[in-house]
Amino acid sequence: MTEIVRTENEFDRWDELLDPLGAVNSPAELQGMLCGRLCGSPLNEADWLRLVDDFMALTETPDTATVDALIKLLKDTKDQLQGDGFSFVLFLPDDEQGMSERVEALSQWCHGFLSGFGSAGVVERGTLPQEVNETLGDFAAIVQVEGDDNDAASGEADFLEIAEYVRLAALGLFEAYGESAPDRKPENNATLH
Repeated sequence: MTEIVRTENEFDRWDELLDPLGAVNSPAELQGMLCGRLCGSPLNEADWLRLVDDFMALTETPDTATVDALIKLLKDTKDQLQGDGFSFVLFLPDDEQGMSERVEALSQWCHGFLSGFGSAGVVERGTLPQEVNETLGDFAAIVQVEGDDNDAASGEADFLEIAEYVRLAALGLFEAYGESAPDRKPENNATLH
């Protein structure tokens, strides 16, 4: 299992950027939605900014620095999804946070991903391979999970394994359906990583 490594906590940074704007969803859910959307269809800057405003139900208008950061997030996320996969990191609270908070953020990430992937219209383009349906079903199951801070040792290992599964599944879905995928339609025998 590959361990998730962060140079800085993007979850906290984005929480600080979006909270003053009245954002109703977490940074994890925003990144999940962005990844899900990119896995299904191209996204330009203007559409991305409108999507952020709608999805996060912002009550305040972002300043120039926040708009620039959002555009950079779009570009960086595309680059990470198109790259070798090692630079792609889920926006989750750091390890010092309680397990219940981290599990909740992973649940929110998966919810965001499903929202973004669904809004990209992939399902309407044709029948999804069984493996893709199973992965989306796994994400839906993760949305329902609640964390428990009581069993920290086994919970930590399970959490890291599930987070890594989600990360690799998102990369696989992008490879199969993202804007650089051949004809943006996978063969019925497409394999997710």
